[in-house]
Amino acid sequence: MAQRQCYLYLGLLCAAQFSVLHCVSKENEQHFVNILQSGKPSLIYFKGITNPSISLFLQQLEKSTESLEEYGVTVAQVDCNTENVPKYCENNHVLKKAYLFRANIMLRSFTVDTLFDVDAIVANVLFVLLFNEIKYVSSLVDLHDIENYMKGQGDVIVTFVPAIGVPEHRAIMETAYVYGTKYKFVLTTEQSVLKDKELQDSDKLSPRLWFCHCKMVMDRNEPCKKTFFEQPLTTVNIHSFLKVLEAPLVMESTVGPEDVSTVHVQLKMPVIFLFTQRETYDHDRITAESVAWQLLGKAGVVLVPRAQLQPNVPEDVTVGLKSVGEDLSISYLVLASVEEIVNLVKSEGKHLSTTEKDDEDESEDVDFRGVQDDEVAEAIYRNGWRDLDVDLIPALTDRSFPQSLLATPHVVVLFYTVWDAVSMVFLQSYVEVSTRLADLKDLLLARVNCGDWPDVCSTENATQLPVVKMYSPGEKPLFYSGMLGVQSLLKFIMLTRIVNPVHLTAVEDVEAYLRGKLHGDLKTYQHISVVGLFSPDMEKELDTFIKAANCLKGIVVTGCYVGNDHQYLSQRFGVAPPALVFAKHEESHIQGVQLEKTNTEEIVFAIEGSMLETFPEITVENLPSYFKPLKPLLILFIDNDDTVTLNVKEELAEFTKIRSMQLYTTCWIDLRNTQVGEEILQIYLNYLPQLPALILVQLSSGSHVFAFPEEQVISRENVLHWLKKLQSGQEPPTQWPKHQRWNVREPVHQVEDAL
Repeated sequence: MAQRQCYLYLGLLCAAQFSVLHCVSKENEQHFVNILQSGKPSLIYFKGITNPSISLFLQQLEKSTESLEEYGVTVAQVDCNTENVPKYCENNHVLKKAYLFRANIMLRSFTVDTLFDVDAIVANVLFVLLFNEIKYVSSLVDLHDIENYMKGQGDVIVTFVPAIGVPEHRAIMETAYVYGTKYKFVLTTEQSVLKDKELQDSDKLSPRLWFCHCKMVMDRNEPCKKTFFEQPLTTVNIHSFLKVLEAPLVMESTVGPEDVSTVHVQLKMPVIFLFTQRETYDHDRITAESVAWQLLGKAGVVLVPRAQLQPNVPEDVTVGLKSVGEDLSISYLVLASVEEIVNLVKSEGKHLSTTEKDDEDESEDVDFRGVQDDEVAEAIYRNGWRDLDVDLIPALTDRSFPQSLLATPHVVVLFYTVWDAVSMVFLQSYVEVSTRLADLKDLLLARVNCGDWPDVCSTENATQLPVVKMYSPGEKPLFYSGMLGVQSLLKFIMLTRIVNPVHLTAVEDVEAYLRGKLHGDLKTYQHISVVGLFSPDMEKELDTFIKAANCLKGIVVTGCYVGNDHQYLSQRFGVAPPALVFAKHEESHIQGVQLEKTNTEEIVFAIEGSMLETFPEITVENLPSYFKPLKPLLILFIDNDDTVTLNVKEELAEFTKIRSMQLYTTCWIDLRNTQVGEEILQIYLNYLPQLPALILVQLSSGSHVFAFPEEQVISRENVLHWLKKLQSGQEPPTQWPKHQRWNVREPVHQVEDAL
């Protein structure tokens, strides 16, 4: 077919009408005018600055032209450097979207990353155009609903592909283009839909197809019989499979086996001949149908009158087999049961199937194993989905995503990919969180597979996967930036559900809030209550506090009081407005802090500082909180609870009460709880000292680490004396190998990366 791609220059007129401004040649101009007016679809890329990735895309786009024209789709380009089309040309930037139109209607936009080759281009375009012919499902429940609806009406073809745009996706789209009016096509990329035993025994990332015989089912309580397709998913193979299914289940012949010609023979498939006579015909027919159902799609079954057999065929034979291969001779056998007949055919193809599987295994390591360089990732890939009940979490598509945001007040969405090891680990935590929060009626936890719906992820700015976003009515979506664990995510969701700040209208509300009585269900997730105290005329200060509270959504829920009783509360807490009042739940002490600088950053800094402990144990989960202020870290490393260690901890706990020592973040790491602490020590000191060990890390300097002398006892007096020597420059920093490029923050990042 002659190539018909043309570089178009289009203009956007009022009411979304397109008109051709200029074409490469006048004879093409009229051609494209006709296309736009005819209502035929067209895939158009608006080209700006071209970089290497765009150049590769344009090569694939050009190659796809001929294939798409077979389906009535025209491929075109618009040069935005010449014609600046409003909305589609964006100031000569690198434009990363192609658009599918039907006449002047834009059906869908595609990021060019999703159109990575000809297969992906054809598959994605047909997927949109065949909207009515193909139903995408994300759960087994959705699939069962379609099967039930189709009972007594039509048959269903279900296909699983590991990702949108792979060659198998294109194959089923091209098949649906031909057979879409005859069968109901269903597509999924969700492994959770693969619940049948025959499907579970296979590689979960291997494309699969099965045929549901629903048209013959009149009782809605009766399941649709299934025939599983066991060949590579190519358009030709699927077409051959459907030809076989459309043939009679059992063919009855009036000639001998040697003269029988069926679609199975034409497709070089095995054929089973069952021999019958008048007296046993009914029984033989039932046997033939039973065999045919079990071998459907694998072999043909023909019922032959025994009188048609050649004279040299023994009288006791019951079965004939025409095998696959050059030799078209028929083997005659004596088999007594349906199982023996079925096993005969399966054993015939066993060697061939084993060989094909070996070939597939070699190629699969290239096609779908982007994570196998790492042993952990490999284990996740092999086992990650087996114990996950992902059906509990709705899988959203480009169509259901916007609908889900309107259905529930609060929606949490995980954006992930199945080939990313971290995504699969986090998905386990996400499933557990979903289970724990299942009773909350105002909350929906959902997921989007970015391998299938990259446009959704791109639009939602979900680029560094996995990503969690929470959507609440009237508010901007909020990214989750915490640890990828159950407790951290639970805290984020539960705190984000509450309007922040909570507006308190009475003195009793303020006192109840500080005691943790209001929103008592949050006590598990925050150990401190914070109230902003303002007089009615402090509108500017109140607005600043509200902005700070929004910055802290998902971290802490604050309260705020603006009322006529502010003077009473000022006396009660010993601080005049504007002020912050803090109450730690495990302590009876309430502290008030006056806001001298009422800017958002200062308020956020003050609240975050109040949430920190004075002598905390550093763990993987809380390290970022203590690292953020960039105060010097005075870290005690321990590995037991002997008397010496306990005395040292008591000394340092008292040490933190000295006013001048509040310039430091004094903390401790137990190597039994935080094993990466040993690696941090090794990197800081280049050796493992005797524990307990005390070191000072100057985060602000970026390169200074000091070790407390091992020969000295770690006591309050000795530590104070050592710190004074450091401040006066009398003690040099600890030395490390000169060949090792060093950044003092590196060990801290390694703790974070330990997740």
